[in-house]
Amino acid sequence: MPENKIVGIHQPNLFPWLGFFSKILKSDCFVFLNHVVNNPRTAIYTKRVQIILNGEEHWLTIPLKNVKGETFIPINKMEIDNPALIASKHLKTLELNYKRAPFFSDIFEYLVAFYEHKSPLISERNIDFILAICKRLEIQKEFLISSDLNCSATSTEMLIEILHKTKGNIYLSGDGAEGYQEDSLYSVNNIQLQFSNFQHPTYPQFNTSNFKKGLSIIDVLMNIGVDETKNLLLLSLQSS
Repeated sequence: MPENKIVGIHQPNLFPWLGFFSKILKSDCFVFLNHVVNNPRTAIYTKRVQIILNGEEHWLTIPLKNVKGETFIPINKMEIDNPALIASKHLKTLELNYKRAPFFSDIFEYLVAFYEHKSPLISERNIDFILAICKRLEIQKEFLISSDLNCSATSTEMLIEILHKTKGNIYLSGDGAEGYQEDSLYSVNNIQLQFSNFQHPTYPQFNTSNFKKGLSIIDVLMNIGVDETKNLLLLSLQSS
């Protein structure tokens, strides 16, 4: 085992942005945080992501079923509401808006696989999509799912528990987590805290006059292809 083991932890987002994959690339072990509870009615990234529609940012959102009598449910229990209808609408939207992208035909199959997935659970579809894209980008890491780790703690203590269970000693935190976690607890538990420090690169976008950052990995891959996306991710390692 290496002297240092970097662990990244993140909820399984829908068609995540480039920074999500940069975080995976910077990790030795990446844990999909799927057991925590959330409100499926709110604008969680488990069910929405930005793409370009008519030259502007547009939220692509997958509606989730509401569980009667429950406001908060675990992410790994969230089900897509009417998946067949959503598949038809979304695939048509994505095809109409990206079919002229240079690498559309190379990437569209991953979207079809997501929408034709047999599981009604959004987290399972998201995780399988992310793993498929990582395989295509030749990102080979140790991938784990938090629901398999039997964690009992919450908040920062839960992240530390995951680090201990995965034998990690460096926690790779997202840049937006500053102020939302108890940083002092990491040093007390012999864990080094690092931040992603992702600097968003620009790349050619065929369907807008002004570059839009923070969009789905779909936008990146369809615009510049697999090889150039790999190069952008490698550059993110050098700038961190």
